[in-house]
Amino acid sequence: MRIVQTFWSGGKNPINDGFGWLKPRYNLMSWALSCLSLRKQYDEVVLYTDSTGYDILINQLKLPYTDVIIEYDNLNCNPTLWAYPKVLTYSLQEKPFIHVDGDVFISRKFRPEIEFADLVSQNRETGTPYYKGMMEAIRREQVNIPEFLDEELIKDSISSYNAGIIGGNDLEFIKEYCDTAFKYIKDNHLDGREGMFINHNILFEQILFYALTKQYSEKRVTTVLDFSVNDNGYTYNDFCDLSKFENSTKFLHILGGHKRNEKTCSLLGRVLLKQYPEYFFRIINLTPDFHKRFYLKNSDFTISKLCNQDDIVPKSEVKKYDIFLQHLSVEWNKIPNKELIDLDIQSCNYFKFLNDSGKDKLSTIIRINPYINLYESSLKCSLENKLHLKKQINPDFYTNTFDIACIPDLLDNGYKEVLIDDLSYNILQILEEERTFSDLLKMLEVCFGSIDISKNYDTYYMQICSKLEYLFFHKLIYSIDN
Repeated sequence: MRIVQTFWSGGKNPINDGFGWLKPRYNLMSWALSCLSLRKQYDEVVLYTDSTGYDILINQLKLPYTDVIIEYDNLNCNPTLWAYPKVLTYSLQEKPFIHVDGDVFISRKFRPEIEFADLVSQNRETGTPYYKGMMEAIRREQVNIPEFLDEELIKDSISSYNAGIIGGNDLEFIKEYCDTAFKYIKDNHLDGREGMFINHNILFEQILFYALTKQYSEKRVTTVLDFSVNDNGYTYNDFCDLSKFENSTKFLHILGGHKRNEKTCSLLGRVLLKQYPEYFFRIINLTPDFHKRFYLKNSDFTISKLCNQDDIVPKSEVKKYDIFLQHLSVEWNKIPNKELIDLDIQSCNYFKFLNDSGKDKLSTIIRINPYINLYESSLKCSLENKLHLKKQINPDFYTNTFDIACIPDLLDNGYKEVLIDDLSYNILQILEEERTFSDLLKMLEVCFGSIDISKNYDTYYMQICSKLEYLFFHKLIYSIDN
C-alpha cells in the first residue's frame, strides 16, 4: 500500500512557527514520529510538500521518505485553508493510497480490509452542536453549496468522516470528490482571498466526503476505527495519550487543542527521544539557542556567570528560592549532557508500568531522580510568597500547601520546577532507597493514619498510582526496566 503525507508551509517558517502546536519543536517532532512510525510498517511512504518543507524535513531532519514531491511552492491559497493542499494530494494519486496526517502515529500496519477497501477514513463522525454551529456560520455567508451537500448541512446532526486517515482503491470516486471540493473552493473564491476559512476545511474535506458517498448508495467507507466518534469527542485518553503508544494502542491522532497540551507535547518528545534519538537531537539542534544546556556548552557564556550572587542579601523569601535555584543551576551545568539524555530515555520506562497489571506491576522497581533537590516551602515561605511561587511555577496546582522539587533538564532553561503535595513528598522520601511498587504501597499505609486501608484498598491503590504517574511524568522518579 502506498502511504502519502502532505506538508505545506503556507509561507511560514517551521523553525519559528508551531503550526498549532505548543512550541515549534513539537510540530517537527510530530512529523518525525509520524513518518518514522509509518516507515517502520510500510515500504512506500511519499511526501508532497513545498521547498520549505523539503529543506526542513528532508535536508535537515533527514526523514526517510521513499519519495518527495515538491508540488506546492506556488500554491495560491490562504494559509488558513490547510485542507486544500491535502485534497490536491488526493487528486494527484494514480494508484491506491492511504493519506495519513502528520499528527497521526501508528504502531502496527492497518488491517488488510483497510488496505483493500474501496474507500477509507479514520472514523465516522456523529454531528453535535459543535459542527452544527460551524456550518450555520458558513451558510449565513450565502456561499454556493451543492444541493446534495446542503441537504446534510441543514440536519440537526451533521455526519462526516475524519480525514486524519483517508484514501482507498476507488480512484474514480476520489477524483470526483476532489473535483467537487475544488469547485466549492473556486465558486466561493476561497483560493487567494483574504479571510478566515478554518471552518470551510471541515466542510469541503470531511463533510463533503460523507455527503458524496451517500449519493452513491453502493459506496462503502471502511474505517480504521469500527465505531463512530462525536465531532467534538476526541479525548486525550482515547486519541492522544502517548504513554499507550507501542503498548496498547494501534494509532494515535493529536487533534486540535490537544496540540497545546503540555503533557501531550512532553510525552511526544520523550517517545521520540527513546525510539529515535538521532531525530530528536536533529530537531533540538535546529534551535540550540532555545535550550541553555546545548547553547551554553558551545559558547563562552555559562550559567555560573548569571548565578554568581553570593554577595546579594535577599530581600524576600522568594528571592531566597531564586538564589537556591541559581546555585543548583551552577552545579547542574557540570553534569554531562549524555547523563541527562540517558535519564530521559530511562524516564520512558514508566509507560510499561502504567500499562502493566498484577504481579508485573507490583514487582516493578522504582527509584528517585539522583539529582532531585527539594525546597521545603512550607517551612520557609509565608502564604503570600507561596502564592507568588505557585503563580510562577504552576498556577493550576490544586493546593496552596506544597513543596518544590527541582531537577536538571535537557531543554529550555536547563531545569524543571515541580510542585508536590504532602503525599508526593512522602513518596520521594521513601524512594531515597529504590524499592518495588509492592514495598512502596505497604510503606505508604502509615501516611493515611487511622483509615482502614483494607476496607478502601482500591481507592488507596488508585490514589498512589495517580501520584506516581505525576512523579513519573515530571521525571522525579523512574521505573527500572525488568
